[in-house]
Parts: sequence; C-alpha cells; structure tokens
Amino acid sequence: MSITGAIVNANSGLAAAQRRADVVSNNIANALTPGYARRDLSVSEHGAGGVKVDGVVRTTDPVLTRERRVADGLAARDQAVASAYASLNASLGEPDDPFSLVGQYSNLEAALRALGESPESMPQQAQTLDAARAVATTLNRLSDETQQTRENADASIAKAVERVNAALKQIERLNGDIAKAAAGGRDIAALEDQRKQLIDEVAEIIPVREIQRERGAVDLITEEGVFLIAGSAREIEFTPSSIITPDLSYNGGLGALSGLTVDGINITPGGGSQSIRNGSMAGLFATRDDIAPKFQAQLDGLARDLIERFSGIDATLAPGEPGLFTDAGGAFDPLTEQGLASRLAVNTAVDPDAGGALWRLRDGLGAVTQGPAGADGFIRTMLDSFTEKLAAPAGVALAGVHSATEAAAGVNSSIGSARVAAEARLAGSNARAVAVAEAELAVTGVDTDAEMQKLLLVEQAFAANARVIQAAKDMIERLMEL
Repeated sequence: MSITGAIVNANSGLAAAQRRADVVSNNIANALTPGYARRDLSVSEHGAGGVKVDGVVRTTDPVLTRERRVADGLAARDQAVASAYASLNASLGEPDDPFSLVGQYSNLEAALRALGESPESMPQQAQTLDAARAVATTLNRLSDETQQTRENADASIAKAVERVNAALKQIERLNGDIAKAAAGGRDIAALEDQRKQLIDEVAEIIPVREIQRERGAVDLITEEGVFLIAGSAREIEFTPSSIITPDLSYNGGLGALSGLTVDGINITPGGGSQSIRNGSMAGLFATRDDIAPKFQAQLDGLARDLIERFSGIDATLAPGEPGLFTDAGGAFDPLTEQGLASRLAVNTAVDPDAGGALWRLRDGLGAVTQGPAGADGFIRTMLDSFTEKLAAPAGVALAGVHSATEAAAGVNSSIGSARVAAEARLAGSNARAVAVAEAELAVTGVDTDAEMQKLLLVEQAFAANARVIQAAKDMIERLMEL
C-alpha cells in the first residue's frame, strides 16, 4: 500500500470514528428518552480504499413491537373496565356503611320494626318516613351517577377519537417527511422515533398493525382489518351525546347513541367482525353500552321490587293505587321499568311536607281518619312484606329468593365481585404488557454500559488511525530530507 493510500484509509477511519462517537454519545444522552431507539452506524468498504459511512440505523424488532402494542391495548381496555366497576362499587358503598344502599335498606327494616313496637310514636313514624325517603333518594342518586358514568365514557370516547384522528394526520405527514429525508440522504431516525410514538398512542386506543410501504412510509390497519391509513389518513367519525338517559342506547346502530365508523365501515366495539375488540376505546364502549346499563337495570329491578312489595297489602287503598313507594308519585307500569330507580319516590300520603300525614304509616295510606294509637297490624304487614323472601325481578339478575335487604346486598355483592374480577384481569394484562415492553427495550433500548464500552473502542480506533497518519507524515518528511 502506498503512503497516499494509507493516509486515505486513515482519514476515512477517523471520519467514521468521529461519526460513531457522535452516534454513541447521542445514544447515551437519550438513554431515558421515551420512544428513543438505539442507533448504530452502518459502514462498508469503500471502493477506492478505506471505509464509507452508509448511514445511521435505528435498532428495531417489529415482532416485539407488535406484541407490545397488542399487550398495551389489552391493558388499556381492562383499565377502562376496571375503572368503571370501581366507580360503580364505590357509589354503592360498603355494606356496613349506614349511608350505603344496603345500609339504607337495613335502616328502613329497623325503623319498621321499631315502629311496630311503638306505633303511636310520632318520632318513630317520622324516622320511618325518613328511612323510606333515604332508600328512594339513594336509588335516585345511584341512577343519576350511573348515567353520569355513561356520559363520562361517551365524552372520553369523543376525546379519544380526536386524539386518534390528530395522530393519524401527523403520521401521514411524517410519512412524507421521512420519504423526502431518505431521498435526500438525510438521517431519518428521529422522524421514525416520532412516528413510532404516535403509532403507540393510536395502538393503545385502537390496536393497529403496521404495513411497510415504499420509501419508508407505513400504513396502519386495525387488528380486525380496517385501514386507518392507506396512503392518506382516514377519519374516524363519532357524534358525542351531551346528556344520556336510561332509555338511550346504541343498540347496534339502531339507538340514539353514536358508534364509530371509518369511511362508512362500522368499527364500533361489540358489533360485527370488523368491530374493535381491544384498546381503551373498547373499554369505554363496554362501560357506556354494557356495564353501566346492566347496573341501571339492577337498580331499576330493586326499585320495582320495593314498589311491588308495598303494593296490594293496604286495605285502605283501591286496587292499582301505589303503596309506600311510587313511580314519581303514580302507580308502577311494568312496561316503563327502564329508569325506574331515578323516579322512585315515597307516597306523598305519608309526607306532612306534601300534605300527607305520618299516622297513615300506622293506619293505612288511604285512611281518612286516625285509628287506634296502638294498632300495629298494617305496620307488621309492611315489615313482613319487606322481609319476605321472594324471587327478585329479572333486572336484578339474582337467582333464588331474597328479602328486600338481601336483594340490595346481592346487587352490591355482584358489583363487588365484578370489580375484583376486573382488577384481577387488569393485573394480569398489566404484567404481560410490562414483560413484553421490557423484552422490546432489551433489544431496542440503550444500555449505557455497552455504549461506554463502544466509546472506548471508538477512542482506540481514532488513536490507531491518528498514528497511521502520523507515521505517514514522518515517512514523507524523511523522504523529503533525502
């Protein structure tokens, strides 16, 4: 090899070492940057001698990345479901809490027992009225909170749709930027990092797969086969609802609530073969259209159970007239059970504030005049009906027979069990997501110890090439002296 050739080789080696040092230093500086993928320098033999820098290469593992996105989507769905059950369970309260639903039922039962012992006591009559009111207002509150849960889920769906649509547009722009940068020979690693983070954001809401296209571009398709990006971004359509009442539903697209569509394709969770099954979006739709409506049905069933237990047991009332509990002051119609918990009210006949009289709790709601102060027959009848073990209405979703308080406790227990099961599923999906993320990070992340070792090798390579140049300089100077 000639002296000139040695200098050329050494110069190319110095340039490659300098570039490699920049890459390694950048890796170390971004070791904790979310979404950053480790870079490596790609070099090859130059035809004229020495080495040629081909570019900077991002370390990727498409298989692990896809598995991690699937795991993240599953965990996001389970998180939304677990949060919904936790909220409903919290609204019911603990069974031993006197202000919980079960506590209010127990208070009413205790008040009826005490009134049976002292039917002439006006304070005890007032306490029984207060206990009955508390049961009704608790069911009213729970119904309102259930619809608020649905409204919150609907609003969260709208926000998620906005985030996904914005991210899809950004990914489309980055596809173009990456293509232009690659064509100009510029480094595209940073742009690819940005795109990866945006795809991760989309995948957590709606799980997607990447399809590689020419010039570094990618298309996105849902796990169920609907394109969200096919060259250009497609818009997901959703119409939020500001107010949701118990009678509103999605019902496969036949109801008043909105679903999700992409270019006319229905991707609403819970639908057909192209419906989204995972991601936070699926969990939010499950909350709005399944979990909360089923809980509302249980509350409505409890309200119906109360009305029916106190109906037909009062000889002072005409057939069909409401008993102690009413549907917004009127008689209950089984055809209008939906939303009944929000309308449940105590009969005004026993409410002094509404023109009624407390003594009717003793003598009958239709009584015109007071009976004997010590009469307890009607009170005992109400207590027996309240504690009688009966089959609960279908909406309560409880098998067997129960007293009114036991039915309320059964609903509380069913929601608590569902919460525990949802949290167990969430713990499992979170563990899987963490494991897959760590596996991906082990491949694509930055190991600072390894990078520091690379810097030592770069330093040695730089010193070796510098010595070659120094030796060539010394040889040329010696030749010049001859």
